[in-house]
Amino acid sequence: MEGTVEFYNRYTKSLEQEVIYGEFFLRLLYHSSIGQLAIRHLIGRKIFSQIFGYLMRHPISRRKIRPFVERYKIDMLMAEKKIEDYRSFDEFFSRKLKRDARPIAVDHRKIIFPCDGRHLLIENFEKLPSFFIKGQRFDLKTLLQNGELFERFQNGSAVISRLCPVDYHRFHFPCDAVIRKIYQVSGDYLSVNPVVTRSRISVLFENKRIVSVLHSQDIDQFLMVEIGATCVGSITQTAEVGRLYFKGEEKGFFSFGGSTIMTIFRKNRIRFVEDLRQNSANGIEMFAFMGDNMGGI
Repeated sequence: MEGTVEFYNRYTKSLEQEVIYGEFFLRLLYHSSIGQLAIRHLIGRKIFSQIFGYLMRHPISRRKIRPFVERYKIDMLMAEKKIEDYRSFDEFFSRKLKRDARPIAVDHRKIIFPCDGRHLLIENFEKLPSFFIKGQRFDLKTLLQNGELFERFQNGSAVISRLCPVDYHRFHFPCDAVIRKIYQVSGDYLSVNPVVTRSRISVLFENKRIVSVLHSQDIDQFLMVEIGATCVGSITQTAEVGRLYFKGEEKGFFSFGGSTIMTIFRKNRIRFVEDLRQNSANGIEMFAFMGDNMGGI
């Protein structure tokens, strides 16, 4: 069964419908006692995503690539390789793009989206937007598993960037920055689709995640949190601690599956762009490419 989620496309300047395959099963899994049992004992477990990841890395999975490209109209002219050059579906899924495929906003005062995706702004963690079901709170302390960072960012802001399976799955630096520390927090492998998160935002801080503490000369300290999801085999960091990276350089990539990145800033460090603010205030994600403007200093 198919369902839809509405999002705003920055480039067409219109609302569009995202088809959610398996919405019926998502609702069954996350909104019923039987589904919760299946999640607890199978789907939310690491072994389930590991097995799925193994199947997507097997050479036989190559035959899934062309039908996937044709069905979702993926522009392969942007990719470094041709369809026939990928050795598995997972290799295609985490494909690199040509250098000029994603123009970077060069003004050093502009902060860019770190990935392709549907982006949602939380301007203040202490005031969770009303489109999340009442009674929920964003447990930043649990997300970070670090009391010192929690104290520093508890009244800050975040952009939640949700990647769908059809998206480019490498993520990049939103500004010039040095990684000071990277640590992993163990967790589940639950769906991060809005069908689930709007009623259970806790999946963002229940799932496996990697937290990076970064320093930028322009905006001081900020965080990037890469969050796994169902069928995400792994989160790979290609950047190194201690080295300066320039805005738009690659930080890492997700293996097969939908995924999420949270970019977290201290209070009043970023002036977010108006289309992101307006759509987020209405509970609508905004689609934008990596390299496009998120806000400024």
